[in-house]
Formats: sequence, structure tokens, C-alpha cells
Amino acid sequence: MSHVSGPVRLPTRCPTCKGALIQRMPGSRHSGYISFICMFCSHIWKVRVDEPRTNPDGALLGDISIVTRGGRKHKLASVTVTAIPEDAFKKHLASKRLQIERDTEKLEQDMEGMVATFQAAEAEENRLWQILQRDENNPKKRDAWSVAYDKAKNFPKRIESLKAQRQFLESGDYFYEGLPSGIAIAKTDANGKFSLSIPVNDRFGLVATASRDLLKGKEKYFWFVWVSLEGEPSKRLSLNNENVMGAGSPDSALA
Repeated sequence: MSHVSGPVRLPTRCPTCKGALIQRMPGSRHSGYISFICMFCSHIWKVRVDEPRTNPDGALLGDISIVTRGGRKHKLASVTVTAIPEDAFKKHLASKRLQIERDTEKLEQDMEGMVATFQAAEAEENRLWQILQRDENNPKKRDAWSVAYDKAKNFPKRIESLKAQRQFLESGDYFYEGLPSGIAIAKTDANGKFSLSIPVNDRFGLVATASRDLLKGKEKYFWFVWVSLEGEPSKRLSLNNENVMGAGSPDSALA
């Protein structure tokens, strides 16, 4: 385990939930210890003030870019990169996946019912149309067909809406919703570079999202990857086509 010399840095986050709202307990400094309590999870712990830190921070240096089909590399600026503690990120992903199962089952049931109803409405519209062809000047028959036609024509849009909801459950936007707080946040500079200060011995979920305006619309990219300094003072990481969401990277947190 790594050690550093010099004055002890008092904690700024809870070691259990990584929350930043912590408080020193009154009269807690005795025998070389200071006690803290987390206002989020009520965890209480002690910090020894006469020993160096055993899990110092290190530097995660990285860059974000995308190579297009034409082979051109685009460095992505002003992209927010967040390092989320492993436990909190795993809980987030588990919750999302459970909700996906529930929502998918309901959407599939709604889709089956919608398709069956549409087929019945389409058949009825066709039947009334055939009747109207034999008596085109009959206002009652025309009105009956018109009502059936209006009813049937709305189903394709409703079916497409259900399909869009299903696709959303597989998107980066879905997993990005409700992300837990990060222990470190940075933004890429004009060259797509960023730097994060994180504890050297912990693992984090690194998340980022970016977009580019194209002639056909906006193209979005998402990264959800595991990262650790593995005890080293610094490490370099590139977020690119190889570990973007959907690329099948072994470092992906969604694998």
C-alpha cells in the first residue's frame, strides 16, 4: 500500500457512501484521533492525525476523441468527465438493469396489444371501404368508413412511440439519467484533454457524454468505463471509438 509523508489531510468525503456532506463530531479529538460522521448515511469513523494517509490521491490524465469513418480524428472539447465510486456506480447500474427488465416486459405487452388492435381496426376499415365502393353516394356508409379510417390511421404513430421507448432503454441517455455524485469532475480543454484527482487504490466508474452536429442531425457518444490507478501516482486513459458505448470494450461498465 502506498504511503505519503507530511501533514495529514482530513477527509472531505465519507469512505462508505463517498458523500461530501460530513461533519467533525464535537469533542472528538483525543488520543491522536478525530471522529467524523456522514450526514448522508450516518457512518461514523475515526481519522488518526499523527499518521500519514494510506490512500493518497493520484492523477488520471486523459483525452477524448472520435475518429470518423473518413479517418478524421475529432478532439472533443468541453466534455464533462465524472469519476463515480465503484459501489455507488454498481448500485446505479443494477437499478437501471432491473428497471429495464420491468419496463421492457410492459412495453412488449403493450406492443402486442397495440398491433392486434391495429390489425383489427385496419381490417374493419378495409371492410367498410369495400362496402362504400358499392354505394359511394351513401352518406351513412361514407361516415362509417371515415370514422374507421381515422381510428386506424393513428395506430402506426402509437406503435412507433412504443418502439422509441424500447430503444431508449438501451441508450446511453437512459443510463446517464440519475447518475450518483462523482468524487471528481473535470472538463476537457480545447485539445480534448482532462485531468482528474482520484484515490490511487480505489476503482471508479468513469462516465462522459459528447455530441457532434452533422448535416443529418446530432451524433451522440457515451462512455461508461471502469478505471483504477492501481496504486500508481498517475495513469493515462483515452476515451475513443474503442471504448465508447457499444464498442464491446472489456473495460466497459455495461458489459
